[in-house]
Amino acid sequence: MKKVSKKFLAVVLVGVLMFCLTACGGGMDMSKVKGDWTLSSIDGKSPADKATELGLPSYALLNNYSIGDKVAISTYDPNSGEVKVSTELSIEATSNGFTATDSNGGKVSFIYDSDKNTLSYSATGANGNAETYVLTKGATDILAAVQAESGASEGASEGGEESYEGGDEEYYEE
Repeated sequence: MKKVSKKFLAVVLVGVLMFCLTACGGGMDMSKVKGDWTLSSIDGKSPADKATELGLPSYALLNNYSIGDKVAISTYDPNSGEVKVSTELSIEATSNGFTATDSNGGKVSFIYDSDKNTLSYSATGANGNAETYVLTKGATDILAAVQAESGASEGASEGGEESYEGGDEEYYEE
């Protein structure tokens, strides 16, 4: 009787282990997060509000994340005046999101919230404290935000003049 019980228990344990490995081993279905995402908040504040709090232009913290086989993070480059990919990270699926790794081996864990359709991660902010960054589906027109900010500050400093250049269009108002 003891031999039968031990064999039965061994079979049950093997079954449980196989179930656990199957449930945890594959990681999340990455098709849920592939595509364009934009930074929507930092510790509950909009990127524009957080940038202003840090004494930066309101567009300084606008980022777009393109997720595919890698994560490509695009930001505004003030030297060129263009939006460029500033960081590219390799990714590995986890049970509830993915881990992104930079070229130096630094890792960031992104958590996917299927109820809110958001991605979030924690990182050390400019103040040295851990901050939570939340991304939502879609991309922000970073260049338009930069142009709007530049036009607003030019207009304020030059007595109400406002200008906009974009694509083949030019707009100038006095």
